Amino acid sequence: MRVCIILSTYNGKKYVCQQLDSIFQSAEDMDIFLYVRDDGSKDDTIQILEEYGKKNNVEIKIDAGENAGSARSFLLAIRNCPKADYYAFCDQDDVWLPKKIATAVKQIGDTEKPILWCSDYQVTDANLNIILPSALKQPIHDDVRSMFYNNVPGCTMVFNWALMQKMRMIEISEIRMHDIMAMNVALITGEIYFEKNPFVLYRQHGDNVLGYSHKKIKVRKWIKDKMHLIRCKENYSTAEYARAVLKALGNEMSADQKKEYQLISEMDKSFIKRLRVLTKPYTKEKFGRTSISIRCKVLLNLM
Repeated sequence: MRVCIILSTYNGKKYVCQQLDSIFQSAEDMDIFLYVRDDGSKDDTIQILEEYGKKNNVEIKIDAGENAGSARSFLLAIRNCPKADYYAFCDQDDVWLPKKIATAVKQIGDTEKPILWCSDYQVTDANLNIILPSALKQPIHDDVRSMFYNNVPGCTMVFNWALMQKMRMIEISEIRMHDIMAMNVALITGEIYFEKNPFVLYRQHGDNVLGYSHKKIKVRKWIKDKMHLIRCKENYSTAEYARAVLKALGNEMSADQKKEYQLISEMDKSFIKRLRVLTKPYTKEKFGRTSISIRCKVLLNLM
């Protein structure tokens, strides 16, 4: 079984070798290769990757591109990475725990049904000291809601070729994030497998601190960031994404699903439609502060 690790890099020289070590150590005897879409790094990231491949005799394919931002960089990687039996998204600064890939592949199995596997993860500081020993109790299970709220980071995800094919059917140039698309498509067309044991050390460094780790919040920075999120229009459009999903996967939806996607697909054209969207349960998910900024952006047609 061939496994493709999809990695988007940008100025990642500080931690990327530690991430790669953990990937290949978790591989056991599996046929794993790395597909890297570099997002215009200005440091030595590409050179480090090339040297790592030669030194460790591992297969690394590098696609050096212009800076497109994390979401579009991963979307381009999804479009262009080679065929494999299984795929896993990877960040450049985390650490995978032993047997992650082997565990995921075993649980997914050999099936033609689109399957997305994800696991719990542990939040750490820059030096891998654990801040939060368990960050994911249960993944979201509502496909419509997943377009607005996603609690599963891409670095925990492993999925099969069947799901990759479904994702590639969606014709769109901008997405909110690759893990949101993967979760959404899996919930529409297949199934989510959740592993309760953590298999990723999710590194927080610099000012990048998770909102739910309340003791670590810098209140002034949080307010500033949220105000910026609310004011700024995103590059992606949730309505456009809903239209693309309807076109690609509408034949796999129930009548009720189609009705909701149709409503969301029209919310960029009408204030009344946006108000109707905001009355729906899927925009009222209790993710604390996140729901406030999301609902404001929907109302103001900024996402």
